[in-house]
Amino acid sequence: MHVEVMYGMDTQHLPILVTVGSGTSNSPPVSMRQRVDWKSFESSLETLHLGSSFKTAADVEASANLLMEKIKEAQARATTLLPFSTSRRGDLPLNIKRKLRLKRRLHKLWTRTRCPKLKKELIGLSRSISEAVRDFRGANWEATIDRAGESAKNLNPLCRQLTRAAAPKCPITDRSGIRRYDAKARAEVIAEHLAEQFTPNPPANSPNLQKHYAQVRNRVEEFMATTSPPPPGDLFITLAALHKIVIRLPKKKAPGPDGISTAALRHLPRRAIVAMNRVFNGILRTENIRPITLLSHVAKTYEWALLTKLRLFLSPRQEQYGFREGHSTTLQLIRVLHYLAFERNCERYTVAVFLDMEKAFDRVWHDGLIYKLMDTSLPPALIRVVANFLQRRSFCVAVDDVLSAPRPIRAGVPQGSCLSPELYAVYTDDIPTLHGHLKDWVDDVMLGLYADDAVRRILHRREGPT
Repeated sequence: MHVEVMYGMDTQHLPILVTVGSGTSNSPPVSMRQRVDWKSFESSLETLHLGSSFKTAADVEASANLLMEKIKEAQARATTLLPFSTSRRGDLPLNIKRKLRLKRRLHKLWTRTRCPKLKKELIGLSRSISEAVRDFRGANWEATIDRAGESAKNLNPLCRQLTRAAAPKCPITDRSGIRRYDAKARAEVIAEHLAEQFTPNPPANSPNLQKHYAQVRNRVEEFMATTSPPPPGDLFITLAALHKIVIRLPKKKAPGPDGISTAALRHLPRRAIVAMNRVFNGILRTENIRPITLLSHVAKTYEWALLTKLRLFLSPRQEQYGFREGHSTTLQLIRVLHYLAFERNCERYTVAVFLDMEKAFDRVWHDGLIYKLMDTSLPPALIRVVANFLQRRSFCVAVDDVLSAPRPIRAGVPQGSCLSPELYAVYTDDIPTLHGHLKDWVDDVMLGLYADDAVRRILHRREGPT
């Protein structure tokens, strides 16, 4: 048992805190914050060595695992855990802190003497402290608003901080109609639903289409089974390009399951960048092309490096205003409105059909995507890398820090990956425009695309048949 007198409480009584030890602690764990000594982190990786040249895919796999283990070890050694301060008195100015110390001394003295003069002085000091704290908080709030200005980047976090409320934990009904309240059960229900979503669309019953599906699968299997020629030298990632990608990584991204943050990658010394570049180029070599285990931000860094190579050979069609630099949904809308206004001034009717493809990114057929990449100018080595990028992927659902069992992803391009928009644009690049299949009095269909949204506009003249 522990007895403590709470002198700091703003009350006329004398509160006493009695703590009875029960052998177990029911209090929640104290939140910890991390402080990383980045100089120590960099010096730990100055001696990183991955060995000689990579001869097999297993060598690349082992080197990739070693690289990530060394980064995690260096980050762990340079990290110090500190408890979060739950008191708001730490940010108070020095004059208010002095008044608080004086108030505690007066309160202790008054509890022993019960002197009326001390009581009057204590009440006046409490009021003075309350006014000073209120003025200080108000001035801080005004300064925060002034710093935010009119920038949406600064105002959005401020609004979320003011309006954020704890979301209610609602039950989820599973397929059998039973309500699931437990976090693990809710995670499994959501994961089961997403697993069905990440599957290819069911094949059509048409014999011709089924024959086409079989031909696509056979051609992709033959391509993956054959040995492709070595990639040209300009396909390999240069050290300067990789360093440019690393320093442009976002600063405030949460680390993934491996615990490696983007801040750690941004502080990698040159020797570690060289090692990472060797691993990335080792994956591109023909004899090593197979799925390599890269996790979280290291994998995303590789995806950005790979994207720069894909863009040398792939470009979206002119009607696609998504995934293209200098294009936006606003420009596509202006283009459509300009066309409608122009045809209206020429006394022509325009019929438009707006389409939104349901689950477009989640239902991309992997074999169909590889088949379409084979018809582009993309080198076979990069096609194999993309194929391996889509294979052996899985996902988990987290509910209240509880993970569901992993489930495979059999279709779709991963949303959130920088490669996914480029791959989806290739997958939908052959959308027909119905050219040559219209009546004589109807002009060609004009197509507008933005990501998975499409609009088809058909011109119809007044003098045509009715």
